[in-house]
Amino acid sequence: MSASDLTMAEQQAALRRVAVLVANGAAPVIIFEAIAREVAELLRPRLVQIYRWERDGSVTIAGTWGDGPNPFPAGSKWAWNDPSLVAMREQMRTGQPVRIEDVAEDIAGDPVEAGVRVGIGSAAAAPVVVDGAGWGHIGVAMAKGMPLPDRIEERLADFTELVATAISSSETREQLTRLADEQAALRRVAMLVARGAPPPDVFDAVAEELGRLLDAASSGLIRFDGEQTATVVAGWGRLGEVVTTGTRLPLGGVNVVTKIARSGRPARIDDVGPEASGEIGERARRLKTNTAIGCPIRVAGRLWGAIVAAALRGATMPNDAGPRLEQFTELIATAISNTEARVELARLLDEQAALRRVATLVAEEAPAEELFAKVATEVAGVFGQRIDTAILRYEPDGTATVVAVCGEQPQGGIRVGVRMPLDGSGISATVYRERRPVRLDDYDSADGSIAERAKVHGIRAAVGCPILVRGRPWGAMVVAHYEQQPFPADAERHVSQFTELVATAIANAEARAELQRLAAEQAVLRRVATLVAEEAAPTDLFDAVIAEVRQLLGAAQAGMMRYESSQEAMIVAQIGQDPSIVRAGMRVSLEGDSVTARVLRSGRPARIDLSEEGHGDVADLARRTNIHVTIGAPITVESRLWGVIAASWKAGELPPTGSEERLAELAGLIDTAIANAHSRDQLTASRARVITAGDEARRRVARDLHDGAQQRLVHSIVTLKLAQRVHREDPELSASLLAEALDHAEQGNVELRELAHGILPAVLTRGGLADAIDSLVARLALPIHVEVPRTRLPPEIESSAYFIVAEALTNVVKHAHAATAGVIATLSSGTLTVEVRDDGVGGADPDGYGLLGIADRAAALGGRMRIDSPAGAGTVLTVALPLA
Repeated sequence: MSASDLTMAEQQAALRRVAVLVANGAAPVIIFEAIAREVAELLRPRLVQIYRWERDGSVTIAGTWGDGPNPFPAGSKWAWNDPSLVAMREQMRTGQPVRIEDVAEDIAGDPVEAGVRVGIGSAAAAPVVVDGAGWGHIGVAMAKGMPLPDRIEERLADFTELVATAISSSETREQLTRLADEQAALRRVAMLVARGAPPPDVFDAVAEELGRLLDAASSGLIRFDGEQTATVVAGWGRLGEVVTTGTRLPLGGVNVVTKIARSGRPARIDDVGPEASGEIGERARRLKTNTAIGCPIRVAGRLWGAIVAAALRGATMPNDAGPRLEQFTELIATAISNTEARVELARLLDEQAALRRVATLVAEEAPAEELFAKVATEVAGVFGQRIDTAILRYEPDGTATVVAVCGEQPQGGIRVGVRMPLDGSGISATVYRERRPVRLDDYDSADGSIAERAKVHGIRAAVGCPILVRGRPWGAMVVAHYEQQPFPADAERHVSQFTELVATAIANAEARAELQRLAAEQAVLRRVATLVAEEAAPTDLFDAVIAEVRQLLGAAQAGMMRYESSQEAMIVAQIGQDPSIVRAGMRVSLEGDSVTARVLRSGRPARIDLSEEGHGDVADLARRTNIHVTIGAPITVESRLWGVIAASWKAGELPPTGSEERLAELAGLIDTAIANAHSRDQLTASRARVITAGDEARRRVARDLHDGAQQRLVHSIVTLKLAQRVHREDPELSASLLAEALDHAEQGNVELRELAHGILPAVLTRGGLADAIDSLVARLALPIHVEVPRTRLPPEIESSAYFIVAEALTNVVKHAHAATAGVIATLSSGTLTVEVRDDGVGGADPDGYGLLGIADRAAALGGRMRIDSPAGAGTVLTVALPLA
């Protein structure tokens, strides 16, 4: 047998041995090592390498043999970017072998330099073609000075066919194994979904199955929360060890997750170290990631998130990892969709059950406090753990009162009964202003009193919906949580369903309360009216009124004060206070801030929380009696602010809903009774003054008669008697005495006329009111403009009007320091209206003797007096007298 035949036999034997390995399904790495060894036995080269061509232009050593130092260990990767090597590889892509007689002279590059250093001289290579595509090549390198064997290209080609067959068979087996593994993994995930496992369990299983399938160091699921952030919902391997589930990360920079979020397409980064950026990229570097891949997860047509996997530095992800990941995500998306659908269905069922329970309470007309607390609890249950729910009631003064709270509020959080201003851009204030559902995904951007308190206690996101009762904003329901992720997109709709039930309950409760309130108030008014009809003393009436108010509103204390001036008020009735501190008849200063002062300034109902505001005498008195909250309403008598009625509650107590309005309505209803009592009291005083004035006038007439005309007449009589006695004896003396008697008689007559004119001027009787006033004005040293109709009026009207004008002008002359005055009288609708004005100093005292007399005269005829006398601006006195 020739040497050539022997060589061919040896090669055939080598090929058979490798073929047996291939047929037995040996692993590719074993086959590659066997081929390298068999080629070395046949050709006696310096090195044998089996190269795999990678997609990125590099080559990986799949199998090797070396006679001495080997710079190309199995698994090593080389960047094959030298132009000559590129040309060689392009030639082999056509299926043609390559022969290089002098490696050092013909080609260059890192692989060549490494070979030259270990004594390589010449080389040959044959391509490995798998399923019609270039997979790699087998290379043989001879030691320097050794020629290449004859027909080495054809001999290598025999082995490349075995390599291709082994690779094809191995890939088929790997593909079948991979598919089986993927199907098993998907079946396990599907079983979890079918059993109704919670979403976190499904997500964790998906991450683990993916990591094991791809032999990755890390894998996980990311949910996109919007355009700016993403949340880790599951992590396996190093990802699960370093980044906890629930971590919220900002999107941005160069990294796989951000690429998917922005493009909606798969992404891969093969060298994370220098390429990645952003917070997600930085975390990938901390995980010592080399290669990272990811695919988008679409659920119901929307980009839900991403599934990611990564290899550690020094390792790489399989070339087909991306396509395998894409196939996996399709089933994962289905699992997520089914899981979300099941969760949504369960949530809807829970929500409907919660709504039914609330509706039952509404139908049973449960108390408001019980209903609010139940609604808050049910809403918190619908949204899950670590949820806070609050129901707020809007108040007339632009604040909101917390009427129900449920959740994990920390110590010092918002509590029932707290009243806070609706300011800033927080949820409650925005709902109040805009009257629509509002969400706030990041509380750090909100401001205002309620928002600041929420931020202090860790609230991250919130949803609020208005509670509209008969079309008016009654309050709001707010749901908040402490997690980083926002509420679901339809959270407002779910909250609104509960607010509608709350609104119905409130409307029903308000209707019932309104009927009860009206009945109670009518009973109060009947009792008060009975006292008025029985002409009870004002003090008894006032005491009865505040007792009714206290009982009606459930207050700890009640009281009534009358304004004596703009600086002072007098307590006219009180109940519930310590009499050693507060008692009827006390006068208190209105300096400072109190309900009494606020009502005086505004003329409207007011409320004050003495734990946070208020100062001055009235506020200090309230605090001394342990008062926490006080409300007050004005009492108006004959269009004038007469006083204030107030109710107070101690610490730990709060006024019922709408107390200010109820107190104002009650004050408006009882002001007539107070006015009647006040008028009766004033009429009694007026009558007493009229009687006193009449008695005084009679005494003055008697005194004037006694001291004047009567003395004259007595003197005349005495003188006449003396004249009669001496008439015969002394005619001259008699004549003198007669003249003296006549003079006294005449003087007496003048004094009688003057006295009669003071009682009722004759000109008034003869000429009427106009002539009498003209005569009166003519005697005064002051320019006075007069406009008085000359129509004759009933005598009592004319005389009263005359004396009213006379008294008023007397006051002008004595006190006003006026330059001019005027008297204008008009007749209209059966009433004589007399107006006396001046341009004097003003500041007239309505309680002065002269003005009280005028008021009494007017009241005696069923009329009324009004005076307007601001300091420095003159005085206008108006009296209306009914003619009938």
